[in-house]
Amino acid sequence: MRRVAREFELGSRQGLVWTEPKRFPWIVVLLPALVGLPVLWLGISAAVEGQRSHGAWYYGLPLLILGTAIVVAAGYFLFLALTRGQAQVWVGHYQHGIVREVAGHVPEAYSWDEIDGIRRSSTKVTNGITSVTTHELWVRPREGAEITVTDAYKGVARFIDELDKTFTRVRLPQDRDRLKAGERVDFLGAHLDPAGVGYLDHRLGWREVDRVTVKQGWLEIHRHGDGKPWARLPVEMVENLSVFLALTARMRQEAAGKRPQPDDPA
Repeated sequence: MRRVAREFELGSRQGLVWTEPKRFPWIVVLLPALVGLPVLWLGISAAVEGQRSHGAWYYGLPLLILGTAIVVAAGYFLFLALTRGQAQVWVGHYQHGIVREVAGHVPEAYSWDEIDGIRRSSTKVTNGITSVTTHELWVRPREGAEITVTDAYKGVARFIDELDKTFTRVRLPQDRDRLKAGERVDFLGAHLDPAGVGYLDHRLGWREVDRVTVKQGWLEIHRHGDGKPWARLPVEMVENLSVFLALTARMRQEAAGKRPQPDDPA
């Protein structure tokens, strides 16, 4: 991973997460094999003895069937162990990009300019007594398979936060300049342009936008005077959410005739 990062000039590593593949429970292979093989041997012996003594080999048929079934089950579990084992995966994010390495494969490396977008989701699940927050991150390269990071990776929560900050610092100035140039900027489920914010085939002018909030995993866009949100989307449907929020805040300020504050990230 480090070698590939150096080759692609991705800079210093900012974060790393990895999976811990679950070990296959070999007892489910060994136990049927230890039971099935002796039963099968007894069945064969009974069939041979029956044929020799009484001319009736089928006396050993029940043991043959039982032993064969157990051995076949052991073989099936062995097949699963050999073909469906989970490979360990490492994902690291750097100053200028991201690297994913799957054990036994060549690492994949992408600079931030080769990433079309990122999506993230944090969901709080409760059973009335305890609660757990699940985390997911999706990184979509311009070319190549999407990189997914979940709670199966160690240290995922902090990793997602830091990657989001790093990517936002890179993408925000680029998308801000595109808006200034009059272009439309797409965020998968929503889009922005100099005239307003869009959702599907609907558009809301900047002077009509009251506020944009993120609450309990939902992005809500409110129009002045309306009690209900004008648009409501799951956050995982919005790429580059931090960039989207920063740009909408800036565009609303400009529409209201306010000059953005010096510390405004947009």
